[in-house]
Amino acid sequence: MFCLDTNIIVFAMNKRRPEIDARLQTELAVGAPLVVPAIALFELRYGIAKSDRREQSMALLKAFLDDRIEIARFDAEDAAEAGDIRAHLESIGKPVGAYDILIAAQARRRGAVLVTLNRREFERVPGLMVTDWAT
Repeated sequence: MFCLDTNIIVFAMNKRRPEIDARLQTELAVGAPLVVPAIALFELRYGIAKSDRREQSMALLKAFLDDRIEIARFDAEDAAEAGDIRAHLESIGKPVGAYDILIAAQARRRGAVLVTLNRREFERVPGLMVTDWAT
C-alpha cells in the first residue's frame, strides 16, 4: 500500500514531474492500493481555496481521486499514533511539522509506504517506510 503525500499529488495532477505520474500510472495499472491521508486532502483543498483557478484545480483533484484512490479518514487510532510520534521526535530534539506528523501517523499505522518529495523530514519518524517516486 502506498500513502501519497500532498507534494506527490500536486506534481502528479499537474504533470510537472513526468516520472511521478508514470510511476503513479504503473501502480494503478497493477492494482496497488493507494491512499490519500485526510490531512493531505485538507492541504490540497486549502490550496484550491486560495487559488485563482479554483474550478480548474478542483476538477483536476476530482479526476485524480476518482474511484481508484482511497481517502484515509483520520480516526482515534491515527490520533494516538500521531501523539506518540510527536512526543518521540520532540524528546530527541528532531520535531517535524504538525501536518506532516498527522500524515506520517496515518501511513505508519496502516503499514503503508509514504510517497513524498520530503524524505528528509519523514525519515525522522521511526518505523515509517518512505520513498520518493521522483528519484
